Amino acid sequence: MRTALIPAMVFLAALLPAGAHPNHQLDLVYTTPAADWQTESLPLGNGQFGALVLGGVAADRLRLSRPSHQDESGQRQPFADLVIRTGHDPEAARTYLRRLDLQTAAVEISYRDGRIRHRREYFASFPDKVLVGQLRSVRKGTLNVRLGWECRHAGHAVRFENSQRRLILTAAGQMATVALRPEGGTMTFTQEEVRIEGADRLLLVLTMGTDASRVNAVLDAVRMDDARELQQRHLGDYQDHFHAMYLTLEGGAKSHLATPKRMREYQAKPEEDPGFEELLFQYGRYLLLASSERAESPMTVTSGRGIWWFPPVAAPLDNRPLPENVVSQIHAGVSASQLPGLASAWQEEMPGEPDAIYGRLRQLLQTALEPNLMVRSQNLVANGALVGDVCGLMAHERDGVLHWATTLPQAWPDGSVVGLRTPQYEVAYVWQEGGFLEGYLTRLETGPAAIASVVPLMVDRPGGEASQTVAPDANGIVRFPMEKDVTYRLRNTE
Repeated sequence: MRTALIPAMVFLAALLPAGAHPNHQLDLVYTTPAADWQTESLPLGNGQFGALVLGGVAADRLRLSRPSHQDESGQRQPFADLVIRTGHDPEAARTYLRRLDLQTAAVEISYRDGRIRHRREYFASFPDKVLVGQLRSVRKGTLNVRLGWECRHAGHAVRFENSQRRLILTAAGQMATVALRPEGGTMTFTQEEVRIEGADRLLLVLTMGTDASRVNAVLDAVRMDDARELQQRHLGDYQDHFHAMYLTLEGGAKSHLATPKRMREYQAKPEEDPGFEELLFQYGRYLLLASSERAESPMTVTSGRGIWWFPPVAAPLDNRPLPENVVSQIHAGVSASQLPGLASAWQEEMPGEPDAIYGRLRQLLQTALEPNLMVRSQNLVANGALVGDVCGLMAHERDGVLHWATTLPQAWPDGSVVGLRTPQYEVAYVWQEGGFLEGYLTRLETGPAAIASVVPLMVDRPGGEASQTVAPDANGIVRFPMEKDVTYRLRNTE
């Protein structure tokens, strides 16, 4: 997390109601198994490869893909499905839950089979370059699963390396290996399938690539780490990026509803659930982070569908590359916080018309979402553009002047934001009744501040010199000197 924003986090927490979280609950929640890859699967990614999790009862399917895996014509291809068969009867399953938690970047599937509750959790780790699965049941010795690869590539081969307990698939110049670590029970390999019976729990650690030595090296590096250690490293990296930005839209959030029902209710009465718009904003950031290799390279996304593969459909952005102005801006510290190229586009088209911009966003959410909240035809560029447009509404610079809380739509009368970055500033503020209330501002380089405001602002440095009230000039701009990396507090005087 950028250290300059820590005071802003403390400041905003003090202004929130007692016991409130800076965000509403950020989950995609479903009470039925997924059946359709395009509209119901949930995405995981670590920048290098992605997985779509179908999440069933009789079986879990994880569809793997890498951005570089294409056919001779340049079309993206799936690599394979890892299939985890349980033998449970879908008709007998009770209290089924499937969810993607955006704050932990993990997919969870749980249900009750008879008297036994089963739980499976998956996450994709950027620091370790692996996908991790944790399978367990509440009663010891009752975990029974069969694991195998399903691959459509001609000439694929599956083998089990017993000494390392690794199930290996090679096909089309690619290799995927999953290390199996059961606790208790027995493990056997027959007919390209691993069978685990009577276990207490099972840890899966999976990676893929084009070079066998590198794939093995990735798994060797984590072979002594347990699930908790793997998860801690994943969360440390992911949350450092994801929690670099908070957005809260007050006025209601129907986060208690399953996502398909919540989406339908929002589409009928959007004014009753601004928290759904907040969820879609953070989901866009999640998709960008899952597709990004952070600081190592700008982005591994080579099509409008991120790092994932979906069944082909007639979509205008089926396999076209992302615009350069998007790709160039997605990197550590800025990735998924904003997309300046897209965020600035609306300023040129519709300056001073926040309600028109918001209307475009609302129409997208009301008409073009699938149940897994991806924009129709898996157009992830549109999910990312939503992030950029919202950031542009929250704060942007025009002609060297910072506009914050001055271009908010009427549908967002109250809220708060932390972690926005414009070319010259880092921004955090609270607004109420449609106007700026109080905020923190950090300049990236020493120089004068120029802030659009119709009222005088009280400016001070926490713990520093006495505050001063600065009135706007004839052009409605508040100006005062700022030092680099020093955080200033600004308050509305009216």
